[in-house]
Amino acid sequence: MAIPVGAVSYEDIDGHTCKRDVLFCYDLLLPDDFQPKNTDGELESFMLVPVAQVANVIHKTKHFKPNCVIVIIDFLFRHGSLSLSLSLSLSYMHTHVQGSLHK
Repeated sequence: MAIPVGAVSYEDIDGHTCKRDVLFCYDLLLPDDFQPKNTDGELESFMLVPVAQVANVIHKTKHFKPNCVIVIIDFLFRHGSLSLSLSLSLSYMHTHVQGSLHK
């Protein structure tokens, strides 16, 4: 059962356009043998990444869209895998790196 845990909001500024959005967050406990299936063709594959390594993947790669990173950072912070200062730093760095790509 999905448990509502809050929401995160963000603003995406690209040139002269500004998009504000709110993402509602849920925690969902899945069985260890759960195998996700791609049914809409929007992604290439699924990868199981240990929680302890997720912050490193966000920091060093561009595997996740910026709005997904915000939700992941929220999850890591709420579950004690990130300190507040580190989560803010990751969010800031990712946002500014992604933002500079649009220019």
